[in-house]
Amino acid sequence: MPKTTALQIDLDGTLTELDITEDPGQQAKIVARALLDAPTVIAKIHRRTGCLAVIAGMNRARSLPNFHAGVALEELTGDFLDAMGTVVFAGYGRDGELIALPFDTDALIRGICPRTAN
Repeated sequence: MPKTTALQIDLDGTLTELDITEDPGQQAKIVARALLDAPTVIAKIHRRTGCLAVIAGMNRARSLPNFHAGVALEELTGDFLDAMGTVVFAGYGRDGELIALPFDTDALIRGICPRTAN
């Protein structure tokens, strides 16, 4: 299956590319492993260049604030959204499946994070 890239931001600002398949069941497993928690969508953002889902763990209230993800969310929405723990940014399609991030969103997130894991 083809791969799609989502971006994971850890608490220290480390950016990791996640290669996810087109299979929604596999996508959920990959994101859950990245978050070390059950995934939940904390924001859906509709932009002119495409839609994106912001995914965090269900138990994120026990985590520290994620400054870099919070900055990315503020840049994308204009509002301050509380990002706790590891956060994954992914594009999403009409049927709710994860797809590649819009190019401008990908570039914005990469510019905010100080280092990459891969």
